[in-house]
Amino acid sequence: YLYMDQSYPKYSMSKPQRQLMSAWDKQYPVNVQECQRAKKIAAIQLNDNEIVKTRCQQANIW
Repeated sequence: YLYMDQSYPKYSMSKPQRQLMSAWDKQYPVNVQECQRAKKIAAIQLNDNEIVKTRCQQANIW
């Protein structure tokens, strides 16, 4: 949802939705499999999910 909110200007979360997604983002950090999956998708689509990529870099997984 954070990716959609960032990538598509017409998609807009309400403040409570954004707060919930931010809480989930903190509660459930990325794992190795998620980062590997994001890399594979980026290679096919030729663009990164910047939300996941940033979290993976912060966790030293990217």
